[in-house]
Amino acid sequence: MSGAAFETLIYTDCVPGQGLQGSAGLQFQARSPGADRAAMALAQNSVLYEPPAKWMRERRPVADYPPSFAHTADGLYVTAAGVYLGREANGGREGNQLTHAVVTADPARYDLVRPAQMFGAPFWTTRPAPTTECPPLLDDWEPGPFDIEAAQTFVTTSPRGEELLKRLLAAVQGLASGGPRVLFIGEDATEVLRWISAATLLLPQRQAVGIGFKVFTTNPAYAIQPIVAVHPDWDSTSAGVADDGGYAVFDLTRNEFSDVPVPEDARRRVRLLLDEDAYDVLDVVEQADANGLPDPGQALDLATTMVLRRPVLSLPVARLAVGWLRDTPPTLLAKDRNVLVDKLVGNVKQWPEDVLLGLDEVARTGQIDREWAPDVRIALISAELARASASGTAEDLKLPPLPAGMWTEQHAARCAELVPDELVTWRGARSFEAVLRVAARFDLRYDVDVAGEAVHEFMAHWADHPHERYRPDAWGVAGPTLRARLHSTLLDRVGEGRGAEVGDAWADHWVIPEALPDDALFEAVLAAKMARANGEGRQTMVLEMLTRAVPLGAREVRRTAEALWRRTAPTTTEYAMLVDILPARTVLPDPIFAALLRAVDQPGRARHAEVGLLRKLHEHGLVRLPRGFEILLADDSAVERWCETVVRADRKALEEHRRILAAVTPVVRRIWQHEIATALLSVRDPWACDELAALLPEGIRAEYGRALLEVVRKSNEIVPPAVVAVLGGTRLLGPEFRQEWPDQLRRWMRRAGDKRRRRAGDLVAEIQPRRMKDWNVLVQESEKTLWNKLRPRKES
Repeated sequence: MSGAAFETLIYTDCVPGQGLQGSAGLQFQARSPGADRAAMALAQNSVLYEPPAKWMRERRPVADYPPSFAHTADGLYVTAAGVYLGREANGGREGNQLTHAVVTADPARYDLVRPAQMFGAPFWTTRPAPTTECPPLLDDWEPGPFDIEAAQTFVTTSPRGEELLKRLLAAVQGLASGGPRVLFIGEDATEVLRWISAATLLLPQRQAVGIGFKVFTTNPAYAIQPIVAVHPDWDSTSAGVADDGGYAVFDLTRNEFSDVPVPEDARRRVRLLLDEDAYDVLDVVEQADANGLPDPGQALDLATTMVLRRPVLSLPVARLAVGWLRDTPPTLLAKDRNVLVDKLVGNVKQWPEDVLLGLDEVARTGQIDREWAPDVRIALISAELARASASGTAEDLKLPPLPAGMWTEQHAARCAELVPDELVTWRGARSFEAVLRVAARFDLRYDVDVAGEAVHEFMAHWADHPHERYRPDAWGVAGPTLRARLHSTLLDRVGEGRGAEVGDAWADHWVIPEALPDDALFEAVLAAKMARANGEGRQTMVLEMLTRAVPLGAREVRRTAEALWRRTAPTTTEYAMLVDILPARTVLPDPIFAALLRAVDQPGRARHAEVGLLRKLHEHGLVRLPRGFEILLADDSAVERWCETVVRADRKALEEHRRILAAVTPVVRRIWQHEIATALLSVRDPWACDELAALLPEGIRAEYGRALLEVVRKSNEIVPPAVVAVLGGTRLLGPEFRQEWPDQLRRWMRRAGDKRRRRAGDLVAEIQPRRMKDWNVLVQESEKTLWNKLRPRKES
């Protein structure tokens, strides 16, 4: 194609040498240099004048034949005007016609003119070209007389014009989605083409040039265009409004048309044409197509807002406009975007928060004048503060700054003044806290203490509701102040004797730094954490807190330890940990060891473990012991040595052992009672055995007696039988011992033999001479019993 607006073709009946074929007959008589075979083929197949056979047979006058006008789009765009000429150029037969066509591959060549508007244009010809070459249509071409204003008047003045145009536009819009073809029945080509123009003027140009039509056709079924027109006197079709044959029928001769469903978009477009400035409507149609919104209703809303000079925006349209400005590149419809911006910021305070948030984002892209952009953000801040105060909700994500130089300290100061106004009226803790977060979101600088009584109310609520999990770091400049106020509030409660209550409430929410601060609140919280922790958790806490305190000195160690065990006694494991963690001679507060001292001093409950642990703690210098416990540890050490040496002691040493055991505290003898009893079973000399046995706690004496008899039953040693004989004369070892010892001793005598019996008897005589009478009786009884057992064997 050339640089002209359109290439041109002329098709008619030619004499020999007149047409492009050189022969006689219907053919392309002329073409412009850029019109190729593809253009000629498309034109010949779709836009030529179709003379009606019926009229030709009737030899109707040429003047009766209506003109034709057609358009098709199939890779190329072809628009053509045709007339009937009557007889052939080479003879007398009817059927000669001339079709003048313009062709282009670029739909932009139509500018904003719809193809149907080219009907009646001054460039059309009804005569063959002088030669086989005809000129192209240049850029300065003009359309026909039917413009958008004429269309507005035409529809307004036509009977049922609005209704017909709505249904026609709905049918034309439906072609894109496979809707039925459009069939006009009419005698006047001009009238048909006016309706087609009116409908396509309400469609964007890019869509309109793609919709083919043919006015008139003798066989609508074979026409390739989706819109066709037939003459009622040509017998071209039997279709009508009553029996539409699959068409959307518009019978202009009867002013009847098919009941095509009219979508809201078609209805609105027709009303715009009838109600608004005609050329504004044309701009609305094009902008609705250009703005890129997929929803036709929204696209039309936005275009209407941008084109028509209506001062008031509805909230839905405002939301739509803000979203479009935000989500589309600033270059899209750049000249008209400012119209939207001006309407949105003209009374910016009227908009709700979501619209303002979107406008703020638009401002950050530079689409709002520097003078107005700060007002948008100020309105947004005011709206968010009001919403936070009313509903107790707030967003935490901070907004990016406006472009450099837009936001000044004066703007920030204006916004900061809004914060106390919202805080001072107490609407509950959630509302108060939400306002704080909004202020932080916009980095506003203000004095929260100005809110006075409201701050006090919030502190009381926060102190009572630690589970709210407020985050002071989300409160901007107010965070440190309110955190300090909470600390002061809780500290006052601790000072009022409510330390356990405060600690329990805040144990999971108040963070203790690495080393325990010198602060009663932190100490109360640590005490609560320790009281509720399990075994492993407690040990971890002891290890971490005391390890951190050690480098800070003995005072901090004592204070940390006091807090750890303020509400719970250390376990045995925790006492043992102190020796490994703390430096020697780090004396801890006395109450920490109260539980251990009670365990050691409690009758019947003291054990080696507790005493041994107390000794380690004492030796490491961690505990100050009362005088009685120092004696207890000394006695404990003495008895431990006693048990080791008594086994090997001679008679002289046994006297000293008896004195030592008699001198130690009863508590220590109870602790060591099993070891003492065991040691007594293995002494080498029975000297003072009755006095030693008397020193045993009563609870262990019977056990010692049973163990002593068991040794006599199993062994042939001489000391245990002598001890049994001596103790058998006492009541020290209980009734069970008194009942069994004679039998056990007789059995031993029978088993031991004369030599061992004599040596054992000598020991008894030395220790307790008065027990010899009983010993001798038992010896006699044992011998008699043995003789009685042996005599039957001799007789046999």
